[in-house]
Amino acid sequence: MVWWRVDQKAARKAEQRTARKTVPEDVAPESALARQDFRWYWLGQSVSVLGHQMAIFLFPTIAIVTFHASGLWVGALNAVGTAAYPVLGLFAGVLMDRRRRRPAMLLATVGTMLALAWIPFAAAVGTMGMADLCLAALAAGAFGVLYDVANQSHLPTLLPRAMLARANARLEVSTSLALLGSPALGGLLSQALSGTSALAVIAGSFLIPVMTLLRLRTPEPPAPPRRPGASLFAEMRAGVLALWRHPLLRPATVAAVIRNLANTAASTVSLLFAYRTLHFDPGTVGVLFTLVGLGGVGGAWTADRMLSRFGLGRTLIAASASGALWIAAPLALWLPALPTLVVVGAAASVWVPVWNATVTTLRQSVTRPDLLGRVHATSRTVNFCAIPLGALVGGALADLLGGAMGAAAGTGAALALAGVTALGAVAVLACSPLRSVRDIPGESGADGAK
Repeated sequence: MVWWRVDQKAARKAEQRTARKTVPEDVAPESALARQDFRWYWLGQSVSVLGHQMAIFLFPTIAIVTFHASGLWVGALNAVGTAAYPVLGLFAGVLMDRRRRRPAMLLATVGTMLALAWIPFAAAVGTMGMADLCLAALAAGAFGVLYDVANQSHLPTLLPRAMLARANARLEVSTSLALLGSPALGGLLSQALSGTSALAVIAGSFLIPVMTLLRLRTPEPPAPPRRPGASLFAEMRAGVLALWRHPLLRPATVAAVIRNLANTAASTVSLLFAYRTLHFDPGTVGVLFTLVGLGGVGGAWTADRMLSRFGLGRTLIAASASGALWIAAPLALWLPALPTLVVVGAAASVWVPVWNATVTTLRQSVTRPDLLGRVHATSRTVNFCAIPLGALVGGALADLLGGAMGAAAGTGAALALAGVTALGAVAVLACSPLRSVRDIPGESGADGAK
């Protein structure tokens, strides 16, 4: 018996369960864009994601250009910006299940704006140093965790369940475009003004998501009553168990961790492969990643249609299998290098936003509202821990195989192994109840979901 098949009967119930009683069953997903509140929400989310991504680019740029920071300082700066989720994620989940989410999103947005604005202020008064950059990155990362948990938990209160897949797909379009365009926009803004002045502009742009949140008119349900005597750690544990005991969320989370390990390792090794093995210049690498990123934009735009056509299980399995395309990357040693890597990378990146939108919709649909913050935070925390591990493993594997086989063969073999690792996610999903689920179910009865 496979270890995650704890309750096949619960899985069947999860698939058959209808949507929440307060949500009309006959609402078409296409009508999500017709709702004014969602349009305001989408606009604010898009500006927020773009601002965060541009800030992620500008922080190390300012450190390198202004302070001539060492590699250790730049690494520390990047680390403090991403350390917030593993440290604060579970706490944020409990907090968002105790409080209304919209005020928390406003607080997080204003907090991010102030954290970013601190750098141009410190520069203006002549006191800016590397410590200011690290503290601002840490604060922006912490507020980003709070916003992310509240955001993913709040969307189901704006839209019926039938609209969530289309809405999450549109939010993934914004994320994909931000990832694609933020380095270029941040670089141009920094060049036209200065790094610190560019951060001032980005900080000011967060007024837009503040205003869009204030424009939302859909009433937010009151926070559920807190269980008497429940401690912080008991509530955190309830969120972890709600995810782990759910027959659909558990395999999806395990598969996501494997995917993140494989994809991050492949992304890390692909840079080494491009620079050291194929001898690309930075301009060529920039073109490569831009063209690969276009695949992600296309995937985000069609995510809900893929889910509708193939069903939940097949969509997730196909998205996981796409990581195995990196097995073909070493063909660039014999075929035209740039077109080969563009085709492999773009074909793999198409499915990244499809996975993200589909799993987010699944989590929002099957989880009880009073547990949604904790379940989402648990999933994100586990996955954020896998990302740096994948980068470290990928880099170490490239060095190890490069020393044993030569640089070209070693980096190529490391890319292929990352692709093979991605097949582990396919195996997890294929052996789980998810493989036979077509439609995203409603709240299930697995411990922690109703």
